[in-house]
Amino acid sequence: MGANERRMIIKLWRGQYGLVKTWWLFGVLGTALLNLVSAPLNAAAAVHPMDEIDGIMLTLAALLVAAFGLCYGFVASVGIVRAAQTFRGERVWSWLAVTATATAWLGGAVYVALG
Repeated sequence: MGANERRMIIKLWRGQYGLVKTWWLFGVLGTALLNLVSAPLNAAAAVHPMDEIDGIMLTLAALLVAAFGLCYGFVASVGIVRAAQTFRGERVWSWLAVTATATAWLGGAVYVALG
């Protein structure tokens, strides 16, 4: 990872992109792109048996993408909350951003817990 990428992640973590850009670019678009990669990968891993090398490799790839997604989601979520705290517009947008972010994490936790 280069210096530019590190600066971008730090700026995101601190919420310094502002609420609108953090929410739409990193929260919505970033998550959608990640889902475009993870959904077909998970589907392919689900249909390949684990006793074959293809199934093992697909499962490992899906786990790596999931781990990256958790890390990305955590950093983006912290950035959204911090950007919401400094947002100068109508407070309802800050509240909605934080509430939607918390709801997404809660929904993900319930999904994982219930299988």
